[in-house]
Amino acid sequence: MGFNNTITLISNDEELVEQISSKLVLLRDLDKITNCSFDNAIDFLKNQLPNVIIIHCLNDNPDAIKLIKDIKNNPVISQVPILFLDDNCSREIIIDAFDNGISDILKYPTHDYELLIRTIWCIQKDDLNTSISTQFEFMKTLGMIQPDTGVYTQKYCEEFLKSEIENAISHKINSCLMLVTPDSKYPGYKNPKEFLEVIKKSIRINDSVAIKDVDEFYIFLPKTKLNGVYPIFERINTNLGVDCGANASVIEIKNEKFDSAKEFLQEALVKAKEETNSLIVASSTYSKDPNAGINLAKQPPAQQNKQNVKTNNISQNDEKTSKLYLQAYKQKCKIVFEPVFEKYYNLILAKIKDVKVKYEVNVDKTVFVIYKNNVRANLSIMYGGLYKAQINTAITSFDITKSSNTITLDFVQLNFKKLSQILDELCVEFKNYVKE
Repeated sequence: MGFNNTITLISNDEELVEQISSKLVLLRDLDKITNCSFDNAIDFLKNQLPNVIIIHCLNDNPDAIKLIKDIKNNPVISQVPILFLDDNCSREIIIDAFDNGISDILKYPTHDYELLIRTIWCIQKDDLNTSISTQFEFMKTLGMIQPDTGVYTQKYCEEFLKSEIENAISHKINSCLMLVTPDSKYPGYKNPKEFLEVIKKSIRINDSVAIKDVDEFYIFLPKTKLNGVYPIFERINTNLGVDCGANASVIEIKNEKFDSAKEFLQEALVKAKEETNSLIVASSTYSKDPNAGINLAKQPPAQQNKQNVKTNNISQNDEKTSKLYLQAYKQKCKIVFEPVFEKYYNLILAKIKDVKVKYEVNVDKTVFVIYKNNVRANLSIMYGGLYKAQINTAITSFDITKSSNTITLDFVQLNFKKLSQILDELCVEFKNYVKE
C-alpha cells in the first residue's frame, strides 16, 4: 500500500467535511485529504487525481448517484475506488449506488475504526487497480490484447481460455464459456468491432472477451452457472436493437477442458444459427448435462408424439429450462420486490391518514395491497415463464372494479425504477378515488 495517498471527500455539508477530514488526518497522517462540493466535483477530481473518493449522500440525494455515474463514465477517474458515505439513505439508493460501481459503503455517523478500515481497503483496491492497469498495458505491447478494443486477440485466444478454465477447474469454481456471433439479420455494412463493442457493453466487470474468428467471440464468465448466462445474452440482444440480434452457445465448466469444450460449443452454435436470438446449451464430455440442447432464449413447445400426447404435458427439456428461469425469478423477488415494497409501505403509511397497507413476496404469490374505507388498490406479480413476469394492477371501490391493467415484462426490465414507477401511478390513482 502506497504512502502519501490523496483522499477526496465530496459533500455539500461543511460541518461533516470538517469532521470526517479531521478524523482522516488523525488516522492517516501520511495521506493528503482534500474536499469539494457536488457542483464542481468532476473538474476537481480530474485535477487532483485522488486514490480514493468518498461521496456523502444525505437523504437519498440523487446528485450522489449522478456523480457516481459521471465518475465511472470519465476515463481519467473511472478506476478510482468510491467509498459511499450513507447518511440516512434507503436500501434502494444503496443498491443503486453499488449497481453503478461504488467499492464500499460506510454508515454515517461512523466509528473511527470503521472509517479507517474501509478507507484502507479502498486504498488497497486503488493499488490493485494500478497494478492491473500496468499488466494490461504490458499485455497490449506483447500483442495479447488489442489496443483499440481491450479484448484478447485471436492469436492468444486459446492460450488465455485454457489458462482460465484450468484455474477454474483446479479451484472448483463453476464458470461458463459462451461463443457468440451476430445473427443473419446483422447488417453487412457494420464491421465486427461494432458488434464487439456491444458485447463489451453487455458483460460484467469480471467477464472476459476473446476473439475466435472474424465474427465469433468467446465470453468467459467466472463464478457463473447457467441461470446467470441468459441475462447477459439478453443484454447483448437488447443493446443490438430490434432489427438484429445474436446467436450463441454456452457450456458450464465443471471438469470440461477447453479443447473439448470448444468443439461442443461450435456444434451448438451451428444449431443456434438455424434461428435468431438463440442460446443453445452445449453438450459435455464428463457428465450428461440434462440441459444440453436447450435453447435458453426460447422455451421449446411441448413435443407431441404419434399417440397425440395431451398438450398440457411438459417435456423434460421444458422442465429443465423452467427451473433455470424460476431461479432467476426467485432472485428478482429477493433483490427488487422486497426493498421496493418495504419503501412504499413506509411512504404510504406516512402520507395517507388511516390507510392500511400489506404486502407479501414469494415465488407463488407476490402482492401489494392498499385499502382505506371501501377503496382498495392491488398490485400482484406473477411468474410468467420464458424469463418474464406479469404485473396486474386494479382499483376497486365498494367491490366494483374501477380500473385494471396488465403488464408483461422481461426480468431485466423489471427493476427498481420500473416497479417504483408502477407503484407511484397506483398510489396516485388510489388517492384520487379515496377523495371522491
